[in-house]
Amino acid sequence: MLTSTGRVTTGRPNKMVDDEGRFACRTRIAWLLRTSRLYGHDPDLAVARHCVTALSTHLGPVTPSRISRWENGVQPVPYPVIRSYEEVLGLPAGRLSAAVDTVHQVRSVRPGAPRLDRRFVPDARLASELDDLLDRCLGDAPVRGADWDAMSARVLALPHVYLPRATWGLLTTRLLAEMSVSRWYAYLPRWEALRRLQGHPVARGAIAAAVAEMVADPAGQVVVDPLMLLVHDRHSTRLLVGEVAAPTSERTLHAALAVCELAAEAGRFGGDDAAALDVLVRAHLADRGLPAHVRPAAVDLAARLAPPGTRPAAGAGRGDQDVAAGRAAVVASLTTAAEAALDVTARGTSASENRMLSRLVDELLFSGKVDVRLGAAAVLAASPFGGPLGDALADDLAAAAANGGRSPLLGERVFALGALGGAGHRRALEALLGGRVPSAVAAQAAVGLGNLPGRTGPAVFAQAVRRHGGAWRRSGRDDAEEVLRAVVYAAGMQGATSVLADVRSRPDLPAGVRAAAGWWLARPGAAPEE
Repeated sequence: MLTSTGRVTTGRPNKMVDDEGRFACRTRIAWLLRTSRLYGHDPDLAVARHCVTALSTHLGPVTPSRISRWENGVQPVPYPVIRSYEEVLGLPAGRLSAAVDTVHQVRSVRPGAPRLDRRFVPDARLASELDDLLDRCLGDAPVRGADWDAMSARVLALPHVYLPRATWGLLTTRLLAEMSVSRWYAYLPRWEALRRLQGHPVARGAIAAAVAEMVADPAGQVVVDPLMLLVHDRHSTRLLVGEVAAPTSERTLHAALAVCELAAEAGRFGGDDAAALDVLVRAHLADRGLPAHVRPAAVDLAARLAPPGTRPAAGAGRGDQDVAAGRAAVVASLTTAAEAALDVTARGTSASENRMLSRLVDELLFSGKVDVRLGAAAVLAASPFGGPLGDALADDLAAAAANGGRSPLLGERVFALGALGGAGHRRALEALLGGRVPSAVAAQAAVGLGNLPGRTGPAVFAQAVRRHGGAWRRSGRDDAEEVLRAVVYAAGMQGATSVLADVRSRPDLPAGVRAAAGWWLARPGAAPEE
Protein backbone atom coordinates (compact mmCIF):
# COMPACT_ATOMS: atom_id res chain seq x y z
CA MET A 1 0.00 0.00 0.00
CA LEU A 2 1.51 3.35 -1.08
CA THR A 3 0.84 6.14 1.39
CA SER A 4 0.75 9.89 0.80
CA THR A 5 4.43 10.05 1.68
CA GLY A 6 5.42 7.21 -0.59
CA ARG A 7 5.90 4.81 2.34
CA VAL A 8 4.86 1.23 1.77
CA THR A 9 3.15 -0.53 4.66
CA THR A 10 2.57 -4.30 4.35
CA GLY A 11 2.04 -4.60 0.63
CA ARG A 12 -1.78 -4.47 0.70
CA PRO A 13 -4.40 -2.22 2.31
CA ASN A 14 -4.86 -2.90 5.97
CA LYS A 15 -8.16 -4.64 6.70
CA MET A 16 -7.87 -5.37 10.37
CA VAL A 17 -10.67 -7.60 11.60
CA ASP A 18 -13.18 -5.49 13.53
CA ASP A 19 -14.33 -7.01 16.82
CA GLU A 20 -17.51 -4.88 16.63
CA GLY A 21 -17.19 -3.69 20.19
CA ARG A 22 -16.66 -7.16 21.69
CA PHE A 23 -13.44 -7.94 23.51
CA ALA A 24 -11.28 -9.98 21.13
CA CYS A 25 -7.66 -10.72 21.96
CA ARG A 26 -6.58 -11.27 18.39
CA THR A 27 -7.56 -7.82 17.12
CA ARG A 28 -5.75 -6.10 19.99
CA ILE A 29 -2.59 -8.15 19.42
CA ALA A 30 -2.74 -7.43 15.68
CA TRP A 31 -3.12 -3.70 16.37
CA LEU A 32 -0.18 -3.75 18.79
CA LEU A 33 2.13 -5.45 16.27
CA ARG A 34 1.12 -3.24 13.36
CA THR A 35 1.36 0.07 15.19
CA SER A 36 4.65 -0.94 16.83
CA ARG A 37 6.11 -1.50 13.38
CA LEU A 38 4.59 1.46 11.56
CA TYR A 39 5.20 4.07 14.25
CA GLY A 40 8.31 2.67 15.91
CA HIS A 41 11.81 4.13 16.06
CA ASP A 42 12.93 2.75 12.68
CA PRO A 43 10.84 4.20 9.82
CA ASP A 44 12.42 1.77 7.35
CA LEU A 45 10.50 -1.11 8.93
CA ALA A 46 7.23 0.43 7.72
CA VAL A 47 8.40 -0.58 4.23
CA ALA A 48 7.27 -4.11 3.43
CA ARG A 49 10.49 -5.45 1.93
CA HIS A 50 12.61 -4.11 4.81
CA CYS A 51 10.34 -5.69 7.38
CA VAL A 52 10.31 -9.00 5.49
CA THR A 53 14.10 -9.03 5.40
CA ALA A 54 14.46 -8.21 9.08
CA LEU A 55 11.93 -10.77 10.30
CA SER A 56 13.29 -13.46 7.99
CA THR A 57 16.65 -13.32 9.77
CA HIS A 58 14.87 -14.51 12.91
CA LEU A 59 12.01 -16.65 11.62
CA GLY A 60 13.13 -18.00 8.29
CA PRO A 61 11.27 -17.12 5.08
CA VAL A 62 8.53 -14.54 5.68
CA THR A 63 6.27 -12.97 3.04
CA PRO A 64 4.36 -9.66 3.06
CA SER A 65 1.08 -11.57 2.98
CA ARG A 66 2.06 -13.47 6.12
CA ILE A 67 2.85 -10.24 7.92
CA SER A 68 -0.48 -8.90 6.73
CA ARG A 69 -2.34 -11.87 8.23
CA TRP A 70 -0.61 -11.39 11.59
CA GLU A 71 -1.23 -7.65 11.64
CA ASN A 72 -4.82 -7.86 10.44
CA GLY A 73 -5.89 -10.33 13.11
CA VAL A 74 -6.67 -13.02 10.55
CA GLN A 75 -4.07 -15.48 11.87
CA PRO A 76 -2.93 -16.15 15.47
CA VAL A 77 0.53 -14.83 16.26
CA PRO A 78 2.84 -17.41 17.86
CA TYR A 79 5.39 -16.60 20.55
CA PRO A 80 8.48 -16.73 18.28
CA VAL A 81 6.90 -14.06 16.08
CA ILE A 82 6.22 -11.79 19.08
CA ARG A 83 9.83 -12.17 20.24
CA SER A 84 11.10 -11.50 16.72
CA TYR A 85 9.08 -8.28 16.53
CA GLU A 86 10.65 -7.19 19.83
CA GLU A 87 14.16 -7.87 18.54
CA VAL A 88 13.65 -6.35 15.10
CA LEU A 89 11.97 -3.23 16.53
CA GLY A 90 14.66 -2.79 19.19
CA LEU A 91 12.22 -3.22 22.08
CA PRO A 92 13.18 -4.66 25.47
CA ALA A 93 12.60 -8.39 25.75
CA GLY A 94 9.09 -8.99 27.05
CA ARG A 95 7.70 -5.56 26.14
CA LEU A 96 5.21 -6.98 23.64
CA SER A 97 4.88 -10.51 25.02
CA ALA A 98 3.95 -9.24 28.50
CA ALA A 99 1.18 -7.14 26.97
CA VAL A 100 -0.03 -10.11 24.92
CA ASP A 101 -0.07 -12.36 28.00
CA THR A 102 -2.10 -9.70 29.83
CA VAL A 103 -4.60 -9.32 26.99
CA HIS A 104 -5.20 -13.07 26.99
CA GLN A 105 -6.34 -12.87 30.62
CA VAL A 106 -8.97 -10.17 30.08
CA ARG A 107 -12.46 -11.62 30.66
CA SER A 108 -10.78 -15.02 31.14
CA VAL A 109 -10.60 -17.24 34.20
CA ARG A 110 -8.45 -20.02 32.79
CA PRO A 111 -5.38 -20.81 34.91
CA GLY A 112 -2.29 -22.66 33.82
CA ALA A 113 -0.23 -22.57 30.66
CA PRO A 114 -0.08 -19.25 28.80
CA ARG A 115 -2.15 -19.00 25.64
CA LEU A 116 0.94 -17.49 24.06
CA ASP A 117 2.55 -20.93 23.90
CA ARG A 118 6.34 -20.88 24.43
CA ARG A 119 6.60 -24.22 22.61
CA PHE A 120 9.05 -25.74 25.05
CA VAL A 121 10.30 -29.28 24.55
CA PRO A 122 10.02 -31.13 27.89
CA ASP A 123 13.50 -32.64 27.89
CA ALA A 124 16.49 -32.87 30.23
CA ARG A 125 17.78 -29.47 29.16
CA LEU A 126 14.52 -27.77 30.11
CA ALA A 127 14.52 -29.58 33.47
CA SER A 128 18.05 -28.33 34.14
CA GLU A 129 17.00 -24.77 33.30
CA LEU A 130 14.09 -25.09 35.72
CA ASP A 131 16.44 -26.29 38.48
CA ASP A 132 18.61 -23.20 38.02
CA LEU A 133 15.59 -20.90 38.00
CA LEU A 134 14.11 -22.46 41.13
CA ASP A 135 17.43 -22.02 42.93
CA ARG A 136 17.34 -18.36 41.94
CA CYS A 137 13.70 -17.83 42.94
CA LEU A 138 14.23 -19.51 46.31
CA GLY A 139 17.57 -17.84 47.02
CA ASP A 140 18.45 -14.64 48.84
CA ALA A 141 19.40 -12.55 45.79
CA PRO A 142 16.87 -10.31 44.00
CA VAL A 143 14.79 -12.06 41.34
CA ARG A 144 13.88 -10.40 38.05
CA GLY A 145 10.46 -10.55 36.48
CA ALA A 146 12.01 -12.45 33.55
CA ASP A 147 13.14 -15.17 35.96
CA TRP A 148 9.63 -15.60 37.40
CA ASP A 149 8.26 -15.68 33.87
CA ALA A 150 10.74 -18.31 32.73
CA MET A 151 10.34 -20.44 35.88
CA SER A 152 6.54 -20.54 35.78
CA ALA A 153 6.43 -21.37 32.06
CA ARG A 154 8.83 -24.29 32.56
CA VAL A 155 6.94 -25.65 35.56
CA LEU A 156 3.90 -26.15 33.34
CA ALA A 157 5.87 -27.39 30.32
CA LEU A 158 7.44 -30.25 32.28
CA PRO A 159 5.29 -33.14 33.52
CA HIS A 160 5.21 -34.02 37.22
CA VAL A 161 7.27 -31.18 38.69
CA TYR A 162 7.61 -32.00 42.39
CA LEU A 163 8.46 -29.67 45.25
CA PRO A 164 7.57 -30.14 48.94
CA ARG A 165 4.44 -28.23 49.98
CA ALA A 166 6.48 -26.03 52.29
CA THR A 167 8.75 -25.08 49.38
CA TRP A 168 5.75 -24.21 47.21
CA GLY A 169 4.54 -22.05 50.10
CA LEU A 170 7.85 -20.17 50.31
CA LEU A 171 8.00 -19.72 46.54
CA THR A 172 4.45 -18.44 46.05
CA THR A 173 4.50 -16.23 49.16
CA ARG A 174 7.63 -14.51 47.89
CA LEU A 175 6.18 -14.13 44.42
CA LEU A 176 2.93 -12.67 45.75
CA ALA A 177 4.82 -10.29 48.02
CA GLU A 178 7.00 -9.08 45.14
CA MET A 179 3.99 -8.67 42.87
CA SER A 180 2.25 -6.52 45.49
CA VAL A 181 5.07 -3.93 45.50
CA SER A 182 5.98 -4.07 41.79
CA ARG A 183 5.21 -1.49 39.15
CA TRP A 184 4.14 -2.21 35.58
CA TYR A 185 6.89 -4.09 33.67
CA ALA A 186 8.05 -5.55 36.97
CA TYR A 187 4.43 -6.30 37.90
CA LEU A 188 3.11 -7.93 34.72
CA PRO A 189 5.44 -10.99 34.63
CA ARG A 190 4.89 -11.65 38.34
CA TRP A 191 1.11 -11.52 37.96
CA GLU A 192 1.31 -13.84 34.95
CA ALA A 193 3.63 -16.23 36.82
CA LEU A 194 1.15 -16.53 39.68
CA ARG A 195 -1.71 -17.20 37.29
CA ARG A 196 0.29 -19.89 35.52
CA LEU A 197 1.31 -21.60 38.74
CA GLN A 198 -2.36 -21.93 39.62
CA GLY A 199 -2.37 -24.62 36.96
CA HIS A 200 -0.15 -26.77 39.19
CA PRO A 201 -2.21 -28.78 41.71
CA VAL A 202 0.03 -28.09 44.72
CA ALA A 203 1.12 -24.55 43.83
CA ARG A 204 -2.55 -23.65 43.43
CA GLY A 205 -3.29 -24.34 47.08
CA ALA A 206 -0.18 -22.49 48.20
CA ILE A 207 -1.22 -19.39 46.25
CA ALA A 208 -4.73 -19.49 47.73
CA ALA A 209 -3.28 -19.70 51.25
CA ALA A 210 -0.90 -16.81 50.58
CA VAL A 211 -3.74 -14.67 49.21
CA ALA A 212 -5.96 -15.45 52.19
CA GLU A 213 -3.18 -14.47 54.59
CA MET A 214 -2.48 -11.19 52.79
CA VAL A 215 -6.14 -10.15 52.58
CA ALA A 216 -6.80 -11.07 56.21
CA ASP A 217 -4.37 -8.39 57.41
CA PRO A 218 -6.50 -5.34 58.35
CA ALA A 219 -3.54 -3.08 57.58
CA GLY A 220 -2.99 -4.65 54.15
CA GLN A 221 -2.71 -2.15 51.32
CA VAL A 222 -2.89 -4.39 48.25
CA VAL A 223 -6.12 -6.38 47.99
CA VAL A 224 -7.62 -6.23 44.48
CA ASP A 225 -4.77 -8.00 42.71
CA PRO A 226 -4.51 -10.92 45.18
CA LEU A 227 -8.27 -11.42 45.14
CA MET A 228 -8.28 -11.35 41.33
CA LEU A 229 -6.09 -14.46 41.41
CA LEU A 230 -8.88 -16.40 43.11
CA VAL A 231 -11.07 -15.99 40.04
CA HIS A 232 -8.67 -18.30 38.18
CA ASP A 233 -8.94 -21.03 40.82
CA ARG A 234 -12.34 -22.74 40.85
CA HIS A 235 -11.43 -24.40 44.15
CA SER A 236 -10.93 -21.08 45.97
CA THR A 237 -13.93 -18.99 45.01
CA ARG A 238 -15.47 -19.70 48.42
CA LEU A 239 -12.74 -17.47 49.82
CA LEU A 240 -14.33 -14.65 47.80
CA VAL A 241 -17.75 -15.43 49.22
CA GLY A 242 -16.25 -15.48 52.69
CA GLU A 243 -14.75 -12.02 52.19
CA VAL A 244 -18.15 -10.64 51.18
CA ALA A 245 -19.70 -12.32 54.22
CA ALA A 246 -17.11 -11.12 56.73
CA PRO A 247 -14.88 -8.49 55.10
CA THR A 248 -11.59 -7.64 56.70
CA SER A 249 -12.17 -3.98 55.92
CA GLU A 250 -14.20 -1.65 53.76
CA ARG A 251 -11.44 -1.85 51.16
CA THR A 252 -11.49 -5.66 51.00
CA LEU A 253 -15.29 -5.65 50.72
CA HIS A 254 -15.15 -3.26 47.77
CA ALA A 255 -12.49 -5.37 46.09
CA ALA A 256 -14.30 -8.66 46.77
CA LEU A 257 -17.56 -7.36 45.30
CA ALA A 258 -15.81 -6.24 42.10
CA VAL A 259 -13.89 -9.50 41.75
CA CYS A 260 -16.99 -11.60 42.46
CA GLU A 261 -18.74 -9.89 39.55
CA LEU A 262 -16.05 -11.19 37.18
CA ALA A 263 -16.18 -14.65 38.77
CA ALA A 264 -19.99 -14.71 38.49
CA GLU A 265 -19.83 -13.69 34.83
CA ALA A 266 -17.49 -16.62 34.23
CA GLY A 267 -19.83 -19.05 35.99
CA ARG A 268 -17.44 -19.70 38.85
CA PHE A 269 -20.16 -19.88 41.53
CA GLY A 270 -22.25 -23.02 41.84
CA GLY A 271 -25.88 -23.04 42.94
CA ASP A 272 -25.27 -22.92 46.71
CA ASP A 273 -22.47 -20.38 46.50
CA ALA A 274 -24.41 -18.18 44.08
CA ALA A 275 -27.49 -18.26 46.32
CA ALA A 276 -25.43 -17.45 49.43
CA LEU A 277 -23.65 -14.64 47.62
CA ASP A 278 -26.95 -13.19 46.40
CA VAL A 279 -28.28 -13.05 49.97
CA LEU A 280 -25.09 -11.39 51.20
CA VAL A 281 -25.09 -8.75 48.46
CA ARG A 282 -28.72 -7.87 49.07
CA ALA A 283 -27.98 -7.50 52.76
CA HIS A 284 -25.15 -5.08 51.98
CA LEU A 285 -27.42 -3.08 49.67
CA ALA A 286 -30.04 -2.86 52.41
CA ASP A 287 -27.42 -1.50 54.82
CA ARG A 288 -27.69 2.28 54.86
CA GLY A 289 -24.19 2.43 56.24
CA LEU A 290 -22.69 0.92 53.10
CA PRO A 291 -20.20 3.53 51.81
CA ALA A 292 -21.30 5.35 48.67
CA HIS A 293 -18.22 4.35 46.69
CA VAL A 294 -18.80 0.64 47.49
CA ARG A 295 -22.48 0.57 46.55
CA PRO A 296 -22.02 0.53 42.72
CA ALA A 297 -19.92 -2.64 42.97
CA ALA A 298 -22.67 -4.28 45.02
CA VAL A 299 -25.31 -3.18 42.50
CA ASP A 300 -23.26 -4.62 39.62
CA LEU A 301 -22.80 -7.94 41.41
CA ALA A 302 -26.50 -8.18 42.30
CA ALA A 303 -27.37 -7.60 38.65
CA ARG A 304 -24.89 -10.26 37.55
CA LEU A 305 -26.36 -12.80 39.99
CA ALA A 306 -29.95 -12.14 38.89
CA PRO A 307 -31.64 -14.76 36.67
CA PRO A 308 -30.85 -14.09 32.98
CA GLY A 309 -34.36 -12.92 32.11
CA THR A 310 -34.40 -10.33 34.89
CA ARG A 311 -31.00 -8.71 34.38
CA PRO A 312 -31.01 -5.02 33.39
CA ALA A 313 -29.85 -4.24 29.90
CA ALA A 314 -26.19 -3.37 29.55
CA GLY A 315 -25.66 0.27 30.30
CA ALA A 316 -29.05 0.75 32.01
CA GLY A 317 -28.92 3.56 34.52
CA ARG A 318 -25.36 4.46 33.57
CA GLY A 319 -25.84 8.07 32.67
CA ASP A 320 -27.51 10.09 29.97
CA GLN A 321 -26.59 11.30 26.52
CA ASP A 322 -24.71 14.30 27.90
CA VAL A 323 -22.40 12.02 29.89
CA ALA A 324 -21.84 9.81 26.85
CA ALA A 325 -21.05 12.85 24.73
CA GLY A 326 -18.61 14.11 27.34
CA ARG A 327 -16.82 10.80 27.40
CA ALA A 328 -16.64 10.66 23.63
CA ALA A 329 -15.16 14.17 23.58
CA VAL A 330 -12.41 13.20 26.05
CA VAL A 331 -11.55 10.09 24.04
CA ALA A 332 -11.48 12.06 20.79
CA SER A 333 -9.27 14.77 22.27
CA LEU A 334 -6.71 12.30 23.59
CA THR A 335 -6.58 10.12 20.48
CA THR A 336 -6.30 13.15 18.21
CA ALA A 337 -3.35 14.47 20.21
CA ALA A 338 -1.61 11.09 20.17
CA GLU A 339 -2.18 10.61 16.44
CA ALA A 340 -0.83 14.09 15.73
CA ALA A 341 2.31 13.36 17.76
CA LEU A 342 3.01 10.27 15.63
CA ASP A 343 1.88 11.88 12.35
CA VAL A 344 -0.34 8.90 11.64
CA THR A 345 -2.17 10.52 8.72
CA ALA A 346 1.05 10.75 6.73
CA ARG A 347 2.01 7.19 7.67
CA GLY A 348 -0.94 5.42 6.10
CA THR A 349 -3.27 4.90 9.04
CA SER A 350 -6.51 3.01 8.46
CA ALA A 351 -10.00 3.41 9.81
CA SER A 352 -9.76 0.11 11.69
CA GLU A 353 -6.56 1.24 13.43
CA ASN A 354 -8.25 4.48 14.45
CA ARG A 355 -11.27 2.62 15.82
CA MET A 356 -9.09 0.31 17.86
CA LEU A 357 -7.09 3.19 19.34
CA SER A 358 -10.30 4.97 20.33
CA ARG A 359 -11.75 1.75 21.76
CA LEU A 360 -8.64 1.09 23.87
CA VAL A 361 -8.59 4.66 25.22
CA ASP A 362 -12.30 4.41 26.05
CA GLU A 363 -11.73 1.12 27.90
CA LEU A 364 -8.81 2.57 29.83
CA LEU A 365 -10.80 5.60 30.94
CA PHE A 366 -14.31 4.31 31.45
CA SER A 367 -14.58 0.53 31.65
CA GLY A 368 -16.08 -0.66 34.91
CA LYS A 369 -14.11 -3.93 34.66
CA VAL A 370 -10.72 -3.84 36.33
CA ASP A 371 -9.30 -6.51 34.00
CA VAL A 372 -10.49 -4.69 30.87
CA ARG A 373 -8.84 -1.50 32.08
CA LEU A 374 -5.61 -3.38 32.80
CA GLY A 375 -5.65 -5.00 29.36
CA ALA A 376 -6.17 -1.66 27.63
CA ALA A 377 -3.38 -0.06 29.65
CA ALA A 378 -1.00 -2.93 28.84
CA VAL A 379 -1.59 -2.67 25.08
CA LEU A 380 -1.45 1.12 24.95
CA ALA A 381 1.65 1.37 27.16
CA ALA A 382 3.50 -1.19 25.02
CA SER A 383 2.53 0.60 21.80
CA PRO A 384 4.10 3.75 20.33
CA PHE A 385 0.94 5.61 21.41
CA GLY A 386 1.68 5.16 25.12
CA GLY A 387 4.09 8.09 25.40
CA PRO A 388 1.99 10.59 23.39
CA LEU A 389 -1.16 9.61 25.30
CA GLY A 390 0.71 10.14 28.56
CA ASP A 391 1.84 13.56 27.36
CA ALA A 392 -1.71 14.53 26.39
CA LEU A 393 -3.09 13.36 29.73
CA ALA A 394 -0.36 15.21 31.63
CA ASP A 395 -1.13 18.42 29.76
CA ASP A 396 -4.84 18.04 30.59
CA LEU A 397 -4.11 17.43 34.26
CA ALA A 398 -1.69 20.35 34.51
CA ALA A 399 -4.45 22.62 33.23
CA ALA A 400 -6.92 21.06 35.67
CA ALA A 401 -4.56 21.62 38.61
CA ALA A 402 -4.26 25.27 37.64
CA ASN A 403 -8.03 25.80 37.85
CA GLY A 404 -8.59 23.93 41.09
CA GLY A 405 -9.52 20.57 39.64
CA ARG A 406 -12.66 21.86 37.97
CA SER A 407 -12.59 19.66 34.91
CA PRO A 408 -15.05 17.01 33.69
CA LEU A 409 -14.11 13.36 34.09
CA LEU A 410 -10.93 14.33 35.90
CA GLY A 411 -10.71 11.22 38.06
CA GLU A 412 -10.76 8.94 35.03
CA ARG A 413 -7.93 10.86 33.39
CA VAL A 414 -5.87 10.79 36.57
CA PHE A 415 -6.32 7.02 36.72
CA ALA A 416 -5.31 6.66 33.07
CA LEU A 417 -2.08 8.62 33.51
CA GLY A 418 -1.19 6.53 36.53
CA ALA A 419 -1.76 3.39 34.47
CA LEU A 420 0.32 4.17 31.37
CA GLY A 421 2.42 7.25 32.12
CA GLY A 422 6.18 7.44 32.54
CA ALA A 423 8.53 9.00 35.06
CA GLY A 424 8.36 12.30 33.17
CA HIS A 425 4.64 12.55 33.86
CA ARG A 426 4.94 12.52 37.64
CA ARG A 427 4.97 16.32 37.84
CA ALA A 428 1.34 16.56 36.66
CA LEU A 429 0.17 14.21 39.41
CA GLU A 430 2.33 15.96 42.02
CA ALA A 431 0.65 19.25 41.10
CA LEU A 432 -2.78 17.72 41.70
CA LEU A 433 -1.72 16.16 45.00
CA GLY A 434 -0.40 19.51 46.21
CA GLY A 435 -3.15 21.66 44.67
CA ARG A 436 -6.53 22.87 45.83
CA VAL A 437 -8.48 20.05 44.27
CA PRO A 438 -11.25 17.75 45.55
CA SER A 439 -10.03 15.09 47.97
CA ALA A 440 -11.02 12.27 45.63
CA VAL A 441 -8.80 13.74 42.90
CA ALA A 442 -5.88 14.20 45.30
CA ALA A 443 -6.22 10.59 46.44
CA GLN A 444 -6.29 9.28 42.88
CA ALA A 445 -3.23 11.39 42.04
CA ALA A 446 -1.34 9.85 44.96
CA VAL A 447 -2.27 6.35 43.83
CA GLY A 448 -1.05 7.23 40.33
CA LEU A 449 2.28 8.38 41.75
CA GLY A 450 2.59 5.02 43.44
CA ASN A 451 2.11 3.21 40.14
CA LEU A 452 4.32 5.31 37.86
CA PRO A 453 8.02 4.59 37.39
CA GLY A 454 10.45 7.01 38.99
CA ARG A 455 10.36 8.75 42.35
CA THR A 456 8.67 11.70 44.02
CA GLY A 457 10.61 13.72 46.57
CA PRO A 458 9.76 13.06 50.24
CA ALA A 459 8.92 16.75 50.67
CA VAL A 460 5.91 16.38 48.35
CA PHE A 461 4.53 13.53 50.44
CA ALA A 462 5.33 15.30 53.71
CA GLN A 463 3.42 18.39 52.58
CA ALA A 464 0.40 16.26 51.62
CA VAL A 465 0.49 14.52 55.03
CA ARG A 466 0.57 17.88 56.84
CA ARG A 467 -2.27 19.31 54.81
CA HIS A 468 -4.66 16.38 54.80
CA GLY A 469 -3.67 15.31 58.30
CA GLY A 470 -4.71 18.77 59.47
CA ALA A 471 -7.99 18.50 57.57
CA TRP A 472 -8.69 15.16 59.24
CA ARG A 473 -7.95 16.52 62.72
CA ARG A 474 -10.29 19.46 62.14
CA SER A 475 -13.19 17.50 60.65
CA GLY A 476 -12.57 13.78 61.08
CA ARG A 477 -13.81 13.35 57.52
CA ASP A 478 -13.28 10.08 55.70
CA ASP A 479 -12.15 11.79 52.49
CA ALA A 480 -9.15 13.34 54.25
CA GLU A 481 -8.21 9.94 55.66
CA GLU A 482 -8.53 8.42 52.18
CA VAL A 483 -5.98 10.91 50.81
CA LEU A 484 -3.61 10.03 53.65
CA ARG A 485 -3.97 6.33 52.83
CA ALA A 486 -3.23 7.05 49.18
CA VAL A 487 -0.12 9.06 50.09
CA VAL A 488 1.08 6.15 52.22
CA TYR A 489 0.48 3.83 49.25
CA ALA A 490 2.56 6.07 46.97
CA ALA A 491 5.36 6.32 49.53
CA GLY A 492 5.28 2.57 50.07
CA MET A 493 5.42 1.71 46.38
CA GLN A 494 8.58 3.76 45.90
CA GLY A 495 10.13 2.74 49.22
CA ALA A 496 10.10 6.21 50.82
CA THR A 497 10.90 4.79 54.26
CA SER A 498 11.48 8.18 55.90
CA VAL A 499 7.94 9.26 55.03
CA LEU A 500 6.48 5.94 56.16
CA ALA A 501 8.39 5.96 59.45
CA ASP A 502 7.22 9.50 60.17
CA VAL A 503 3.57 8.60 59.49
CA ARG A 504 3.75 5.48 61.64
CA SER A 505 5.12 7.47 64.58
CA ARG A 506 2.46 10.22 64.47
CA PRO A 507 -0.31 9.75 67.08
CA ASP A 508 -2.19 12.70 65.55
CA LEU A 509 -2.93 10.71 62.38
CA PRO A 510 -5.68 8.09 61.93
CA ALA A 511 -4.82 4.70 63.41
CA GLY A 512 -5.57 2.96 60.11
CA VAL A 513 -3.16 5.22 58.24
CA ARG A 514 -0.40 4.58 60.77
CA ALA A 515 -1.03 0.83 60.51
CA ALA A 516 -0.80 1.08 56.73
CA ALA A 517 2.58 2.77 56.98
CA GLY A 518 3.73 -0.04 59.25
CA TRP A 519 2.53 -2.61 56.70
CA TRP A 520 4.65 -1.01 53.99
CA LEU A 521 7.72 -0.81 56.24
CA ALA A 522 7.47 -4.57 56.73
CA ARG A 523 7.31 -5.26 52.97
CA PRO A 524 10.33 -6.19 50.85
CA GLY A 525 11.83 -3.44 48.73
CA ALA A 526 10.77 -2.66 45.20
CA ALA A 527 11.34 -5.27 42.51
CA PRO A 528 14.78 -5.23 40.82
CA GLU A 529 13.43 -3.58 37.64
CA GLU A 530 12.64 -0.51 39.71
